[in-house]
Amino acid sequence: MIQLIHPDQRRRTTRSTIGLEILLVLYAMAATVVLIRTVLVLLDISDRIWIGSFVYGLTGPVTDTLAAVPGFAHPLIGPLTMVELILIGGVVLFPLGLVATGGRR
Repeated sequence: MIQLIHPDQRRRTTRSTIGLEILLVLYAMAATVVLIRTVLVLLDISDRIWIGSFVYGLTGPVTDTLAAVPGFAHPLIGPLTMVELILIGGVVLFPLGLVATGGRR
């Protein structure tokens, strides 16, 4: 038996696919910045170097807000503070959230 796909169903699938692709591109860009920041912190690169100033400037609003929480600015693992560990955790857990909330086809 041949099953026909209704045109509205195909259009809905295309929209959700485009939205997912845009979300994944934004995630990839944010994850790259977070990982570069982590490497810069581990290598003790200051914001006086252009790459440090650029990356720290991009992540500054988020990290400054998190660092205001008492205890989050204290180093835990080497030079990494709780702020960097939260950012890395977000990078790791975001795809898991996408998989968990994704619908089955």
